Amino acid sequence: MIFLFTALLAALHGPSTPADVTSTFRADMVPAKGVRTAAFIPTGWMLEKQISGDLNGDSRPDPVLMLAERPSPTAPEAKRERALVVLLSEPSGQFRRVAASGTALYCTGCFDSDRGTSGTPELSIVKGVLSVRHISGVQQTVDLTQRYQFDKATDRVRLVAENLLLSSRLKLDTTAKRTDYLTGQQTTERITSDPADASGTKQLVTRKDAKVPTTPRYLEEVNVSVAAL
Repeated sequence: MIFLFTALLAALHGPSTPADVTSTFRADMVPAKGVRTAAFIPTGWMLEKQISGDLNGDSRPDPVLMLAERPSPTAPEAKRERALVVLLSEPSGQFRRVAASGTALYCTGCFDSDRGTSGTPELSIVKGVLSVRHISGVQQTVDLTQRYQFDKATDRVRLVAENLLLSSRLKLDTTAKRTDYLTGQQTTERITSDPADASGTKQLVTRKDAKVPTTPRYLEEVNVSVAAL
């Protein structure tokens, strides 16, 4: 099933590593501070979605912006990059940028699904945790959720957890990988049909526990195109 995810990514981007997947979006394209959220939308980009929630425990709503490149007049259906901008609300009423990345979200039109969302990432903030969920595929599906928290010590937004679900609707073959980047614990479970069972109803479940590095990874360092491989 990991091959499935790799194949989907390769079809979109070609063989890649974190170093060779780039974005036209740069953090310095948006200001460090602004009075309105519109100030953080660069020229040539548009606001696709905005959510708010308390990310740093000060009881003020902090905006998170999902941006997309504006469509080209000559190729309106062409794939366009997305960017994620995380802001904190200041006591002065201004907003302060604490994270901005052009590699944390799938591009528009990438990995379409049959859920009616056209592969659009889902954003939510619950109890100070920002969740970014990508769902894609029809017969073979990828469901990836990455969770971030604001780290007051570094004044940055850190990746703290990742859940990856790979499944096939053609046969019973599902892999679930759960990673906690704070503790370094990773669990991978795979559910398949038992080839010895002619009825196809018996399941085989395998589980693997592993340790991963707990070195902090921040939003700007996350590349969803090569995540969880």
